[in-house]
Amino acid sequence: MKQIILFLGLLLSSGTIPVDVRAQPLVGVPTARMDSLFKDWTTTQSPGAVLAIVKDGQIVYRKAYGMANVAAGEKLTPHHAFWVASMTKQFTAMSIALLAENGKLSVEDDIRKHLPELPYLGDTVRIRHLIHHTSGLRDGFTLIGLTFRGEKHYTSANVIRMLKKQSALNFKPGKRYEYNNGGYVLLAEIVARVSGMPFDSYVASHIFQPLGMTQSRIISQLDNKYPNLARGYESTYKKGRPTYKRKHFKGNTYGSTGLVTTVDDLIQWDANFYRNRLGKGNQELIKQVMESGLLNDGTHTAYAYGLEVVDQDGVLTVSHSGADPGYKAEMVRFPEHRLTLICLANTGNMWSLTQKLLLMGEWMIKGETHLPAAHLTKASPAPVTDLDGIYLHPQNKADIRFVSETDGQLFASASMQGYKVPLVPTGTDCYQNRGLKVNRFQFERSESGQVTGLTIYNRDQQLSLQKVQPQSYQTNELKALAGKYYSPELDHQYRLKVRKGKLVMSIYGLINIPLLPLEKYRFAADLMGNNSFEFQTDAAGSPTGFTFSRAAVTNLHFKKIK
Repeated sequence: MKQIILFLGLLLSSGTIPVDVRAQPLVGVPTARMDSLFKDWTTTQSPGAVLAIVKDGQIVYRKAYGMANVAAGEKLTPHHAFWVASMTKQFTAMSIALLAENGKLSVEDDIRKHLPELPYLGDTVRIRHLIHHTSGLRDGFTLIGLTFRGEKHYTSANVIRMLKKQSALNFKPGKRYEYNNGGYVLLAEIVARVSGMPFDSYVASHIFQPLGMTQSRIISQLDNKYPNLARGYESTYKKGRPTYKRKHFKGNTYGSTGLVTTVDDLIQWDANFYRNRLGKGNQELIKQVMESGLLNDGTHTAYAYGLEVVDQDGVLTVSHSGADPGYKAEMVRFPEHRLTLICLANTGNMWSLTQKLLLMGEWMIKGETHLPAAHLTKASPAPVTDLDGIYLHPQNKADIRFVSETDGQLFASASMQGYKVPLVPTGTDCYQNRGLKVNRFQFERSESGQVTGLTIYNRDQQLSLQKVQPQSYQTNELKALAGKYYSPELDHQYRLKVRKGKLVMSIYGLINIPLLPLEKYRFAADLMGNNSFEFQTDAAGSPTGFTFSRAAVTNLHFKKIK
């Protein structure tokens, strides 16, 4: 926090930092190092990305890789527009800050002051809780998804409709951080109601126009007719080779997503953090949007106003990524070094984009002219067979890691069928992912030496999981759990059956998702990530229902009806 406070002080005294839109020579880092990270997206048969680097107010590198439209043979250029998904959140949060600056609202307001149709659930949810992802509300988008409706049902109106039926919170507001897209839909609705303007019009007149972001728009639904738009693509792999197919988000919503923009417009947005031109023109506004969330216990989260503010190995970074079908985006600022890296991609397989930009920033800050070698501590870790197993978050019951071993190599995945990340030992019971440094895995042991848990560290969070001991079930026990279950919040039924000795969730009688036994009456299922089922029984031991949990939805109740 000390670095952040010092930087906020610097912001308040900052002078003009004009942006020179002419690319200047990149000094200190060979361009080949930059290009090497994008080598898989340089053909005429692949989509790609646009990369821009700003140093001391000047664009020192700007380059496009791959194609904007593969079928049409249209090459990407730095002037193409991209859907940037969750990078939109910083503009939504800035809109709230501008309204607060003008006295139109307070971030301490109960959200029901502006959204009276939402139910009171025993605790006050304030606007700041939505901003910092600490509200405890269920994610409206996730609730829609749990009814197995398609993307076209992902609308702002449906998010609010689902939240109106909410009967409980995931947790007490301010207790913990939990990323929530639906919360930013609510913020956009608050902006519209308080300002009296449509959300897109407010952002255009109060942010885009003052900053000269002439190629940026907030749109609720992506249309390929949008001028100069890079078409989005997703990939499938066969024998390690990708095949690309056109893809884009088909929802109709904004606030959590919805921004279409260019790297040049984002450069103007970046410059505003050094000299504010929005609202009353005070640098205090920038200080406010850089302030991270405060939990009830007095600890700070890394999430500010749609921005992640993180001390990365002693270097302050400000960033936010975006990912929707067909697109990925990231913007990483190193404010103490007046350095910003922006990358907009029109492909879903631009993996580890945040880590790529952090690595490039590290090269520039350190002046390194070669690819840094991994510095691994030589250690004699315990046999990996001692570490494999299932590790579950005790509170949200959704975060999970399946740790496995094959031929002496340890792997970790975030769901049963998820990608198995190879782990490299760095110390006793300590590992990190192979390749670009993303996560550090520290296994925990009891005094007797038994493995009891796993703590995962990444650049802005710490995740503590407990090792579980899976339980075996007889077929007759599983049949007792089978049946139809109903959730009033979803207004939807789930059907559980036993097939080939396994409990499964049947979706429309066409798809059967196996449920993996964990602890007593607790199961895990892999459906677009991990899902947890925890059954309840009556005094006779007969099942009466279950609570369902996954990311941003905790203890959603289903009652057994048949």
